[in-house]
Amino acid sequence: MSGSQKIVVRPVRFTDHVKAMQRFLELLGLRPRVESTAGGWVDMVCGAGMVALHDAASSESGAPSGQTTLSFEADDIDALAARLVEAGVPDVAVYDESYGRVLTCTDPLGDPLAVDERADDLYGYVVHPMAPSSSLRVSPVRFTDPSGDYGRFLSALGLTVRGAADEWYATYAAAGGDHGLVGLHRTADDAGEIPGVVAGRTAVKLNFESPEPVDDLADRLRDEGYDAEVRHESFGSFVIVVDPDGQRVDIHPAPPT
Repeated sequence: MSGSQKIVVRPVRFTDHVKAMQRFLELLGLRPRVESTAGGWVDMVCGAGMVALHDAASSESGAPSGQTTLSFEADDIDALAARLVEAGVPDVAVYDESYGRVLTCTDPLGDPLAVDERADDLYGYVVHPMAPSSSLRVSPVRFTDPSGDYGRFLSALGLTVRGAADEWYATYAAAGGDHGLVGLHRTADDAGEIPGVVAGRTAVKLNFESPEPVDDLADRLRDEGYDAEVRHESFGSFVIVVDPDGQRVDIHPAPPT
């Protein structure tokens, strides 16, 4: 996409524990960028991508605490809307909300998805000047066929496949990964409940990639009172930690650059 149409991966976590989740994300390396004066919304940024925290009690969608949904932020949603319409994405609309302009559409799983336009008018919000201090990457995971329509949908949004995809997993990168990642993970038919995913519209698992060694990261999280462990699988080692909402978060090593 052109610079005027850049898109940033920004999952939204609905939570009854906004401040506790903010402290947890700050420990991982994110920093607050924009916060509502009422305290029900915080944009957290890191080296690549963002995570928004939304007070569950004030959510118009009725999302339960602990649910994370996939969403994005873009500089020019009119240009993005034109791209999506051209790609055949259904129900594309752009409209104004009290917090700014938003694009909505229907994703390939039949769920609504929103892309907020980055706003210059920050009335009602507090801007934090602190820059992110880490190379952490946001990498939420959507559970669906990685070779199916969802990959084409992410491509229409402007993301590109990173590395080699297979029948079980594919990674899509925004701006080559500099604006975050989205993973597509296939599940077995009898997989049942997915750890770290509270079911709902466009629900995803909140994951990250970090350059910090996994043992050091797990020790640091445990020192702060979090339930963290290093898990060893055939594809490599990663950290599992339980966040303040009681949800599992996976933190994988960042691939070599």
